[in-house]
Amino acid sequence: MKRLFLDSSVFFTAVNSPTGGSAKLFTLHGVELVTSKVVLTEVERNVRKKLQTYHLERFFLLAEKLSIIDQKPDHTAMSKARRIIVEKDAIILAEAKKASCDALVTLDRKHFMTEKVKKFLKPKEINDTQRSD
Repeated sequence: MKRLFLDSSVFFTAVNSPTGGSAKLFTLHGVELVTSKVVLTEVERNVRKKLQTYHLERFFLLAEKLSIIDQKPDHTAMSKARRIIVEKDAIILAEAKKASCDALVTLDRKHFMTEKVKKFLKPKEINDTQRSD
């Protein structure tokens, strides 16, 4: 079974758009979707701030389908991540690196889809749900 670490952009989009590619991840067989408490907190805050009340119910329904890792990246991992990616995304990158996952799935191409990030995450992959291949 493949384990995919979802960042906040993917989870938020799945909450907001039930028919989009991010939401389809929640219907795949043979895949375990994983995220962190940091991602959950960020997405819940953004759903409450930017979306309608009914989206909050969808947030909780989708959250139940996720495996929530209980980890905190160590100082060294965070320090390395900060040198590779913008500060706000360093925690996500460090968590994805530490997680027992096959890939990080994101919609943030600007910050995550870089050679530096790919190299940092190796042997894990990095994917986005908007790929056309």
